[in-house]
Amino acid sequence: MNIGIMCHSSLGGSARIATGLAIELAQREHKVHLFTRTTPFGRWNSASGVRLHQAVVDGESDIHPAVLYTDWPIWERETLVSQILHVIATEGLDVLHFHYAVPFAFLAEEVKRRLGRAAPLLIGTLHGTDVSNYGQDPVKGRDLATSLRNLDGLTTVSVSHARMASQVFELSACPEVIPNFVDLSRFRPRLGANTLSGGSPNDKAKIIHVSNFRPVKDPQSATHIFLSIRKKMEVEFWLVGDGPEMGAIKSIFTQNGMEQVVRFWGLRHNVAPLLAQAHLLLMTSLSESFCLAALEAMACGLPVLATNVGGLAEVVVDGHTGLLFPVGDHALAVDLAVGLLSDPTRYRAMGEAAAIHARRFGQTRIVTAYEKLYHRLLRNRSHGEPQPEVRLEGEI
Repeated sequence: MNIGIMCHSSLGGSARIATGLAIELAQREHKVHLFTRTTPFGRWNSASGVRLHQAVVDGESDIHPAVLYTDWPIWERETLVSQILHVIATEGLDVLHFHYAVPFAFLAEEVKRRLGRAAPLLIGTLHGTDVSNYGQDPVKGRDLATSLRNLDGLTTVSVSHARMASQVFELSACPEVIPNFVDLSRFRPRLGANTLSGGSPNDKAKIIHVSNFRPVKDPQSATHIFLSIRKKMEVEFWLVGDGPEMGAIKSIFTQNGMEQVVRFWGLRHNVAPLLAQAHLLLMTSLSESFCLAALEAMACGLPVLATNVGGLAEVVVDGHTGLLFPVGDHALAVDLAVGLLSDPTRYRAMGEAAAIHARRFGQTRIVTAYEKLYHRLLRNRSHGEPQPEVRLEGEI
């Protein structure tokens, strides 16, 4: 197949899934074009077999990688649409698939407006705030709903998010659920790296938080929870990433005189080695469509302590691969963390269960699900068949 994929260039989960999908599809000998604003964050491999098309030349943009930049000016949108149309005219595209709706649903709609029946199959994947934030906007939400209804296929990453999208956009059927995936060759347990010693003062447990430090991740709550855990046991805090809340986080540690127990790793292209050395992932998100960080941590054998919101409960099996707590219940989060980190036997069993559970979301399996979706929709289009109503289910 000839496949086009549109996504953001930031370090967020939607971009990482889109670029990972593009590379895996190219390795399966599909012809893949990736359309982004700038080169995606991370080690972009020009030898991956994926053709990269950018709206803005690298070095001419000062957008921080943690910022989800959605308010593209008209010229940037037109540049990317023109590049898509050029690829279609010269090489052809069977599928044009976007990850995250804003602004890409509108770009896909413009391609369809200009090409009509000659447009490729248009598929969208909803990832998070494109539903919970933009979908709720009285103007953008209405326009976005219209664009989504005109697609040939619509997916999202969890049952919870599919239900939300269906309600917010008043869809006639729920989007199909294809969860996020993890590269199990990179994210895997390292023998002995994240075991607990049973309380040795020279082997402090490392609690890790990985995010873009946007308000929706509520990293300030994660910081306060850690400081309360610290009062009960010797632990360190590893913060991986960067974003708008980082200044406030650093101020909290400075005000409490606790700079010596936190390590700021900053933006990392590869978080797998850090996860493999940590002991517990702490996520305090106010909403989550899935939480890729939780999946990657589990693949490395880490239990996850997280808020019970959105799709997180579909990733973390409460009491088996991690522990969930209500948003704002910091006292419970502290008790759960201390209880788990003080019990090496229970901790080891939970870490092993987490790694096993993560295999259900392996990259090979999930990318195959996308391939099957493309083939099915293309077959139905060629036969002129109406699309069947999508069943809402958690399994692939």
